Amino acid sequence: MVSQEKSLPRKDVEGRAATTPPQLRPASATSPLRRILIVNAILALAFFAFPGGLVEWLDERNTTGWLEAPLTLARGIDAVSAATGVKALGQGLRKRFSSVIGTGED
Repeated sequence: MVSQEKSLPRKDVEGRAATTPPQLRPASATSPLRRILIVNAILALAFFAFPGGLVEWLDERNTTGWLEAPLTLARGIDAVSAATGVKALGQGLRKRFSSVIGTGED
């Protein structure tokens, strides 16, 4: 018959109860630089997916002229998206989003 004794906790060299070391993630998976890159990638994706909305937003806030360079870049990307047919898709998505959140913009 097999004995069913309770096993005692293992002891380390100095007689203390041994614990298993925590599983650590590599530093590259948790570094702040990686998080910053992910956030910037998401912002860049939004910028290229909805350039028309960004042009309007920058245009509203460019009263002092400090936003001329980003506004010029956004207008160029908006022109390219219009030439490739992506602009219509972005406008449709913005209209649907504004109707969902209830801003009433057409």
